[in-house]
Amino acid sequence: MATAATTAHSTLIPPLDMLEHVIDFDVKDLEDSTLFGNHMIYTVPSKLRKMDEEAFTPQFISIGPIHFGKKELNEMQQLKYMYFKFFCSRILNEEAITIMKLYKGFLESRVKRIRECYAHKFPAETSNEKLVEIVLLDAVFIVEHLLREREYIHQYMLTNYVRKGIQRDLLLLENQLPLYVLEELYNYAKASASRDLPCYEFRELTHHYFESLGLYAEYSESDYKAVHFLDFVWRSCAPDKKFLHKELYAKHAILQVNASKLYEGGVSFKCVDDRCLIDVTFGTMRPFNGNLLCLGCLPSSCLENFKALLMLPPLKVDNATVTVLKNLMAYEQNHYPDKPFIIGYVSLWCSLVHTKEDVELLVEKECIIREQVSDKEVVNLVKDLSKHVISSKTCYHKVIRELTLHTKSGWKKAMETVRRVYFRDTWRGSSTIVGIFVLIFTVVSFYRNIHALVSKEN
Repeated sequence: MATAATTAHSTLIPPLDMLEHVIDFDVKDLEDSTLFGNHMIYTVPSKLRKMDEEAFTPQFISIGPIHFGKKELNEMQQLKYMYFKFFCSRILNEEAITIMKLYKGFLESRVKRIRECYAHKFPAETSNEKLVEIVLLDAVFIVEHLLREREYIHQYMLTNYVRKGIQRDLLLLENQLPLYVLEELYNYAKASASRDLPCYEFRELTHHYFESLGLYAEYSESDYKAVHFLDFVWRSCAPDKKFLHKELYAKHAILQVNASKLYEGGVSFKCVDDRCLIDVTFGTMRPFNGNLLCLGCLPSSCLENFKALLMLPPLKVDNATVTVLKNLMAYEQNHYPDKPFIIGYVSLWCSLVHTKEDVELLVEKECIIREQVSDKEVVNLVKDLSKHVISSKTCYHKVIRELTLHTKSGWKKAMETVRRVYFRDTWRGSSTIVGIFVLIFTVVSFYRNIHALVSKEN
């Protein structure tokens, strides 16, 4: 898949022999440059990495050539060899060696294509033979790991802590393998398995494995074929094709009002758990168009008609999810600069969450799901995410514009004051209503007494 950078490279840079007469440089360095090309697996820019080194570095296991050989990850090499043995046991004994040789031959025939997938300048010692060995062992590990997770037989070897760590590492920008390499191995295994393997496709297996992150609602076949795990999750966050068309994106806009202020201004929040992650919508419920928002705090479901609603799919907030979102944004900046829907989504959340009160409100509305983190930690995690938001476009310009207009309305501000003073909570709202009825009763009684006195005098 050609990127925007590829086009710029071909149209703006003159022939190499012309450049040599203008500036002193080594032509070979430019020819070997990884800044341009048909890449899908990228290295994290140094400035972005400095913001949060841990978020982009594997903590448990290396996948692919970029982090291969790091001493701190060597312990997991033993697990890879063990999984290789388990994987081979799934294949008929007489066929295991043949299948592995066939798969290795497949990798050797595509080693150039595999190497071109990486926007990374490999060290001289990474020969084609070494690259094939790395990819083969890692591919076997991933397929076996996903199968064991699906079959629920992981608990005998790995703790939940390690399993979550591996899942997180498999979605790092620099820790990817081309997806077609994994699919090919899985198909080999299905064709020659000594015991039944699941009948579904590898992408369904992938969906099941990453589903626990809570980043997408349901599995949906995309017309666009994912190229690796991180790309798979990126596409799964927006199965609706409209988010994959650049026409949807307009100039970047920032919401200037946080969740608590929106709520005070008559905007309620509704969790919609059957949508893809980024499908955020705003609207006022008819027939009242949000003009009697002060009644929305009363404890009755029928009064939802008085509210303006910002409908959000639930966001699971923990350290693992935040790390994945950072890698999705980094990937998006490299591979999909004209379709930054994850960056826009994170930017919207950064606008909504400023204080602990914002988190409490969104947790109460079930729009945020906290796992082993406090409200204050959620605020810090969201603030940390905001450092990685770099974009000039957003797909939420319409939502942000409507929310901004809603909060600036004079009538809405008056209703906000009424709501805050007289209907801040159920007890105060009930007291206000009782007071209104007492006042009406008093006025009516006073009128009846006056009317009776006037009648007697006449």
